[in-house]
Amino acid sequence: MNIIFLLVGLSAGFSHSIYSALSKALLKNRIKEPFLLFLYINIIQALLTPLLWLFITPQFPSPTGWVPLLISCVTCVAAYLFLYMALHRGDASSVMPIMGSKVIFAGLLAIPMLGEKHHWQVYIAVVLVAISIAVLSYSPSKSGSSKFPLKPIFQMTACSIIFGCTDIYIKRALSYIDSFNFMIYYNFFVGVLSLSVIPYIRKKKVSLILKGMDLQLSIYSAVAIVAATLLFVILLEMCSGVVIPNILMSTRGIFIVLISAILTHLDRVESFSRRFVTIPGIYFCFIFFPFLSILLIIPRRPVGIQTAPGYIRSSNRTEDRFDGNSKQSNKG
Repeated sequence: MNIIFLLVGLSAGFSHSIYSALSKALLKNRIKEPFLLFLYINIIQALLTPLLWLFITPQFPSPTGWVPLLISCVTCVAAYLFLYMALHRGDASSVMPIMGSKVIFAGLLAIPMLGEKHHWQVYIAVVLVAISIAVLSYSPSKSGSSKFPLKPIFQMTACSIIFGCTDIYIKRALSYIDSFNFMIYYNFFVGVLSLSVIPYIRKKKVSLILKGMDLQLSIYSAVAIVAATLLFVILLEMCSGVVIPNILMSTRGIFIVLISAILTHLDRVESFSRRFVTIPGIYFCFIFFPFLSILLIIPRRPVGIQTAPGYIRSSNRTEDRFDGNSKQSNKG
């Protein structure tokens, strides 16, 4: 396996686990309304990602490419709504590993929608991921019974199914535009669609203004999810399908358990938030590894040329179709 490919996959999972831990810390002790955090993170993402244009040439997708791009944005917002409801009600170390089940739903959807096929070893890996999800999600209580809240479990399962659909349409959109330009438009439309929750927040008489540490942690969380999503989209473009990127992305379940274990040694989640803000070096260490991957990828990626009807990739891209098989053997 290409070392850059593996590095990008692990970095995506690690970045997503940081985002999950920070979001849970905010929802548990600081922000009581999950949709307020949902709103801020998506708006911050929409403002951050245009910075990619400092490194690449701006590009519009072809007219045909707008359809899968917009569908992926709508399904992403729907999935995030379930995600934040689940994080608000469940423990991050038990809830977030369920996101790894997305590889199952995305893989099933990819068969009829993308014609994706793999060798039997890949499907065994999918089964192992599913078993790992069940093990990581099981959290026995002191009384000996399992601590397995059903509502957040169902919400995260719905989130995984919808995100599986999102992956399919992202993959289709990447046929018409490169991953970096895609991310800019994707986060912009997700941010715009997120504004639809403002009437609901006002109806609950919750202030729309975040200040101080709440705002800082929201920015940190948004930076982490921007890195995670960008790295994952790069994986989707490097591969011929959606299964292998999701297998690598499932490492977020392992990372979130490790991060949650570290947090249990602190007196309160709030004390972690305070130390996290007052010691910027800690945060830098967390995000350095994912963004190093992005910096390694950007110089290697020639800017695509937009033509009708689709986006033409450079013939120099040898890693463009990694799928666990040789390029010639995957005829499925």
